[in-house]
Amino acid sequence: MILFLDVVSPLPEFSLIEDNKIIFSKKILTNNLDKMSDYIIPIYIDLEKKFSLDKKLKLLVTNTGPGSYTALRVGIAFLSGLSIAQNINLIGLSCIDLFRYEIKNEELNSSVIYICSSNNQKFMCYYSIKKNKYVINKIENDNIPFELHKLSIKNIFANSDLPKTPSEFFQDIKYNKIIFHDLVNKNIKQIISLPQQNIIQPIYISNNKILN
Repeated sequence: MILFLDVVSPLPEFSLIEDNKIIFSKKILTNNLDKMSDYIIPIYIDLEKKFSLDKKLKLLVTNTGPGSYTALRVGIAFLSGLSIAQNINLIGLSCIDLFRYEIKNEELNSSVIYICSSNNQKFMCYYSIKKNKYVINKIENDNIPFELHKLSIKNIFANSDLPKTPSEFFQDIKYNKIIFHDLVNKNIKQIISLPQQNIIQPIYISNNKILN
């Protein structure tokens, strides 16, 4: 059995995957006012008892950001401790790595990734040909990073609904909503072949720079 912890979405969630299908999912928070540190252990204990995780759990998987600093810190620290205590392999993937399972190579230059996290944290990621990598911008007040207006965007991949008052940037762009636990389950065979990571490095964004 595989435990996936989504620490990025607005309401973090545990999902159990067995035989290539999701057998159970449980939100850790019910609203943005709750503190993840208060709920993650009690909810995991309930799952452990209900599904005998101490005997069946074989792998831990989590997304590593970008996202809310607090949710990433609490969630990844919890899984790291669980991995060490029970000697269970742990794999962490950035949201960009996960979305890349859905974005075709020929769509890289015409696609952007929109990520919404807890505490109203929002991020836009686009592929830079010049830098040969993804650039991550934190969105403030639903303002679209000016760099994106220069690109020919045809697709937007997102883990949530778009801003309620989108600018003209979103017009005539195909919207693809992705649920992280579905994405992990769909690509679980590729994910489990990845090497175990002893240290999971969360992606913290400050002033549009990745903090080490």
